[in-house]
Amino acid sequence: MAERDNETRGRLGRLFAALAGDDGPSDAHEGSDDSPDAGTHSSDGSSLDVEELSQKLLSSSDPVPLLVALMHDVRVRAEGAGTPGHEGMRAPGALELRLAERLEEAGLDSDDVKLPSLHVVRPRTSGLFYLRVDEESLAWLAKLEVLRVEAALNAALLTGRLLPDANRASASGLVRAEQRICRSIVSQAERVAAHLDEPAHGEWAVRHALAYGIEAFQLPYRLTASFRVNVVAGAAAFEVDLVPPRAWTSVAFVGGLGVVPATSEMRRAAATDYNLRLAVLLAGYAFAVAPELDQVWVAGVVDTAADHACYYSVRLTRTGLVGVDLTGALDPLALLRASGAVLEGDERGLSAVRQGFSLEDELFCPARRHDPVELSDAVLDASAARALGCARVSGLSIDEGQRRRHVASELSRGLTDSTEDNVRLLLSAAGEGALDDVAQAARRCVAKLIDGTLADDPIAVEEEFVDGDPLSRAAAKAHDLLVSRDFAGAQKVAEEGLAQAENDACSPAGASERLERAFGTYADRALYNRLVGPGEPPCALASSPSLDAHAIASAAELAQGLVEEALAHARHVAEVAPLSAQASLHLSHCLEAAGDVEGSERELCRLLALAHDPESIGLGYLRVAQLEWQQGHVLAAQACYQRALRYLPAPTITVGLAFVTFVGQASGSGEAQLPDDQADAVLEAAGIPLAPTREVSDAFLEAARAAVDSELFGVARDLMQTLCTMSRDDVYFGMLRSIEDAPDR
Repeated sequence: MAERDNETRGRLGRLFAALAGDDGPSDAHEGSDDSPDAGTHSSDGSSLDVEELSQKLLSSSDPVPLLVALMHDVRVRAEGAGTPGHEGMRAPGALELRLAERLEEAGLDSDDVKLPSLHVVRPRTSGLFYLRVDEESLAWLAKLEVLRVEAALNAALLTGRLLPDANRASASGLVRAEQRICRSIVSQAERVAAHLDEPAHGEWAVRHALAYGIEAFQLPYRLTASFRVNVVAGAAAFEVDLVPPRAWTSVAFVGGLGVVPATSEMRRAAATDYNLRLAVLLAGYAFAVAPELDQVWVAGVVDTAADHACYYSVRLTRTGLVGVDLTGALDPLALLRASGAVLEGDERGLSAVRQGFSLEDELFCPARRHDPVELSDAVLDASAARALGCARVSGLSIDEGQRRRHVASELSRGLTDSTEDNVRLLLSAAGEGALDDVAQAARRCVAKLIDGTLADDPIAVEEEFVDGDPLSRAAAKAHDLLVSRDFAGAQKVAEEGLAQAENDACSPAGASERLERAFGTYADRALYNRLVGPGEPPCALASSPSLDAHAIASAAELAQGLVEEALAHARHVAEVAPLSAQASLHLSHCLEAAGDVEGSERELCRLLALAHDPESIGLGYLRVAQLEWQQGHVLAAQACYQRALRYLPAPTITVGLAFVTFVGQASGSGEAQLPDDQADAVLEAAGIPLAPTREVSDAFLEAARAAVDSELFGVARDLMQTLCTMSRDDVYFGMLRSIEDAPDR
């Protein structure tokens, strides 16, 4: 068996095994030697500078050929050094040879599996090598090869940190160090927890701590884990991807034998031990950072192209881990069995089992977290109220049709095939105390049921109740006409719909003077509450069809050259939707068309002062760049253009016909690229905001934290998505993934 395995390992493997064999047999178990560099020897071989290699890989758009070249170079020098005609050739050192062997094991120079396009990154939290695949999908065998190449690089990095001088280590010393690293991963729980400033309390802090840990652990194999948290219940749950035995290295150190080819059974046993330790690591870390957690559920899973399988499922408790020394010798299989784990197998390997929990269980994901804020009567605590800019949860509302949608859903359950009964049911929704839009919707449905234009069908009634008003239908028709470039028709239908809605309005006295605002996202609403709302009276939500009709009318009129009419509608839309980048950009175009270039730029500066997502910021700077260029302000135009490039991908910039001329002029102007600090100084001198502003960034982060802590997950997900796109922070991405989707109701 050993000879057959050795034949499959390639020339570098045989060379490495020969080098390892020079150390002689050892009676010591690999984990019992207190000197991890035991077996070091003086060598004239070359040294591997892992950091120098890292810089080359990080700067390369195609790092795979660099690794293949390294592997081939080591192979040539290993076989040629000291032979006749190669007297000046320097043999590779043990670390170089070990890295090259593992790259060969991974199949890096094999044509059997085609590696995807990828690039190398070193995340700041762990400092490990990470191969980021540029393709959306990845075949299982290609994924396996990526994991093995990544593990080879990290083995060189981690053994270099563990040993005093890895380049002088013996071959067996390197393999023993790799095994020591795998068997000591649980000890990182307390060490990484100590990096946090304070214990984590509340949903935000706990999720941040857990996401940080997943990113910060320095493990020999990539850690991929999903998690959920319910701090109130003291519970957290993880699903962790297990390392398949096929990703394991092809050699092992065995006491008394030294380095030997690893059989499939040996690799499966090593992978099993490592994978079980992952459960203890995650649970131990969670308990160390979050005092409010009392129980942590962990499932070890493997996802292939054809299957999802669970290999262990366990509930670990804080009391169950009391007295367990996470930094010392540990039998993970015994610990998990003592905790009542669902698993089948032994230390030699595990079999698939039925997972004992789901990440989406109510224990971890209470459905109340996704209750619509528009329907909530809850009061926020003082801290959340300050961060979110409102005293009540309903102050974060953005969907003016949510109440109608809720009432319609409730009513549809009671509808029958009797028109008389259905009319009576709908009229009950229009009784005393009903909101105006709900009462109007109910009366409209009743009228259509009676005259036969609406069927006694729950789906049809629900659709009519929510979006069947004349203005909604007019806005939809006007939109279709605008898309078909019938500008006059779109203008006519939109304005007639607005006029009819105004005439048909059935509102309390003085309602026409109430402040109405519209918001596209919960992020917009939270920032409005914090930065704009304090200077305005309390607002009601504007009708979405009304806003759409004004926007369509403005676009249609501008296309016809009716600038003043278009400008009037555009001003209304930008006033009602003050955080809408689309409304602001359109108003800027209308002002420019009207000859008010200064007003156009003022509107764009207002947009940038409140912008909080990459697209809005990038498009805002492109528009300002165009206006500055037209006015002959070359430096300001260039500074805006450079800042836009930070936030927009090149296709977005070049696809907009309005910007093509400017981009061409800017690129051919001969102006040198401005340093970032100089470009920012130019913008500040011109009175152009540096978006996102500090005020916006601070308010945004505070609002996101408050929404997560208050378990307003519809709001929180919206805020976290924007926070991730702006920060590109892996920890925030982990937190975003921990926020479950809304449950089916």
